Amino acid sequence: MVRTFLFVFTLVVLAVVSLAGFRGQKFAGTPLQITPDMKHQPKVITQHGSGFFSDNRGDHPLVPGTIPVGYNLPGRYAQSGVNNMSGNSSFTSEPTYLDTGVIGDVYGDGFPVEVNDKLLQRGRERYDIFCAVCHDRSGSGNGITKAYGLATVASLIDDRLKAQPDGQLFATITNGKNTMGAYGPSIAVEDRWAIVAYVRALQKSQSVKVELLSPELKAQLEKK
Repeated sequence: MVRTFLFVFTLVVLAVVSLAGFRGQKFAGTPLQITPDMKHQPKVITQHGSGFFSDNRGDHPLVPGTIPVGYNLPGRYAQSGVNNMSGNSSFTSEPTYLDTGVIGDVYGDGFPVEVNDKLLQRGRERYDIFCAVCHDRSGSGNGITKAYGLATVASLIDDRLKAQPDGQLFATITNGKNTMGAYGPSIAVEDRWAIVAYVRALQKSQSVKVELLSPELKAQLEKK
């Protein structure tokens, strides 16, 4: 019985070895792999051919207009193709105040870009697209997402956020915080500063004294 078992076992081992071959050994033909373990996958390998494409080439030129990650796009915003406030729109993460909102080990204050009507208008557009859905157009934190259960949205007009340095607001937009995701990969550097400028304008508009308003604005408030 033992002899029979050993004989059969030996035959099975020899059969498996003869079919599968030794891993790493070179053969004239392609060896049969019982368990390839995902060694061979349909993928493009640099400087190799590929039957997936009609020309059987694996390497192809980049699609016209392709932009590498972190590449500066002079004079344009990648997501809109408009505006040239600084002449160097970017998605970079250089260790500068412009790109991080940080000076040394602390958040900086002030704007590294010129704050003007054009910047505020740009900030309002970007804010309405990316921020208003959660923070509401007035910055109150009562956006549409609150109706769907997201109850942790901060009010941008709270004194706590008013007291934060401009760089901290910029960093929050870039990196996200708590339930807020990071918008650094989606919003260009200059656009983030434009949003910060518009948020500051929203904060001031919510706390301005009536006596400081122009006669035209006072008349509009009285009508309401």
